[in-house]
Amino acid sequence: MATPQPPASLQPVASAQSVVSAQFVVSLKQVSLRYGKTMALQDVSLDIPAGGMVGLIGPDGVGKSSLLALVAGARIIQSGTVEVLGGNMAHKRHRDAVCPSIAYMPQGLGKNLYPTLSIEENLQFFGRLFGHDAAERRRRIDLLTRSTGLHEFLSRPAGKLSGGMKQKLGLCCALIHDPDLLILDEPTTGVDPLARAQFWDLIAHIRSERPGMSVIVATAYMDEAQRFDWLVAMDEGRILATGTPQELLDRTTSESLDAAFIALLPEEKKRDYQEVSIPPLAEDERHDIAIEAQNLTMRFGDFVAVDHVSFRIRRGEIFGFIGSNGCGKSTTMKMLTGLLPASEGKAWLFGHEVESTDIATRRRVGYMSQSFSLYAELSVQQNLVLHARLFHVPNAEIPARVDEMVQRCRSAFASACPWRWLWCTSRNC
Repeated sequence: MATPQPPASLQPVASAQSVVSAQFVVSLKQVSLRYGKTMALQDVSLDIPAGGMVGLIGPDGVGKSSLLALVAGARIIQSGTVEVLGGNMAHKRHRDAVCPSIAYMPQGLGKNLYPTLSIEENLQFFGRLFGHDAAERRRRIDLLTRSTGLHEFLSRPAGKLSGGMKQKLGLCCALIHDPDLLILDEPTTGVDPLARAQFWDLIAHIRSERPGMSVIVATAYMDEAQRFDWLVAMDEGRILATGTPQELLDRTTSESLDAAFIALLPEEKKRDYQEVSIPPLAEDERHDIAIEAQNLTMRFGDFVAVDHVSFRIRRGEIFGFIGSNGCGKSTTMKMLTGLLPASEGKAWLFGHEVESTDIATRRRVGYMSQSFSLYAELSVQQNLVLHARLFHVPNAEIPARVDEMVQRCRSAFASACPWRWLWCTSRNC
């Protein structure tokens, strides 16, 4: 593909600590990557402008994480050329020279953290890794934690932080050595909207202080991508298009980046796509009450996680809990399903008071936990069969029930999650 020219706003600022090339912080030439029979990247050629915020957009499984891992030096190059900060990452001498100038924050909440270590201990550890002495570590830790609002929680273990706080700490660990290239792999997935906004405000503040730093981000949130300087749209391990957000909108005559991405896909992938439409639930007093809570309260020692919450949910109603991480949403759900006994108050499911011993009622509830209730070492089919057996579905009915759920999810993805559906259908999953 043709080499894109960076817009004027992305011209690099010289850094005394790096070997940043004149125009591009990353150059890929005919790069392919395979996991067994699966092609994660297919003959990718791409030049990423230096000194700006660049976003990789696309659904899960299109190769964003694989591309970032190659750029960070975290994965072996199988074929093609990967040049980062002015040199070939296939050469050990160059990797040794530039990796201290690269910060890589992998996908997943707190994946670059040690959960049993406190905020202070995690930062001290990363500071030592990059050779800072005690006085310099103290200066950097205080500066980073004060700017992120983490300073008053220095003694708290990383494993006990909310999702937003984990990502802020992960960012602090990544930035403790003043990198020239910051790589963020879906850093705000699973983080509440307020924490997401705070995270990007922090990135903007850091960039204002270090304008020469290049940032590459993988994201599935188009509201985030809209604020980036330059975008790379990916599908099936290939590059669909590159350009500024406005250029992609103009090229596809779209009003949103979601619509622009879908417009960029091949015709066969978007043929059956329809926008989701959910009609409002009719106001009818005859609707049964499926779930009811009265003064639900949960205390953990002196801490009140849920404070006298009351509500009623009608049968057929979509009822949402919204709020920041740590505000009590998950705790309320666990009390409603009988997984967590309430400190005070009562709840009813289908007219029966919630009790942890009432297995018959609990079997009527499908519960998807915050951390996902899947086993990574099992296949999709094996996970479905396992859960069917856990809920005592008769063995003779399991194959048909699994097939039914697969077909139902395909239909749901086609309307509600077009990116994931388009990706899924391309792999016949």
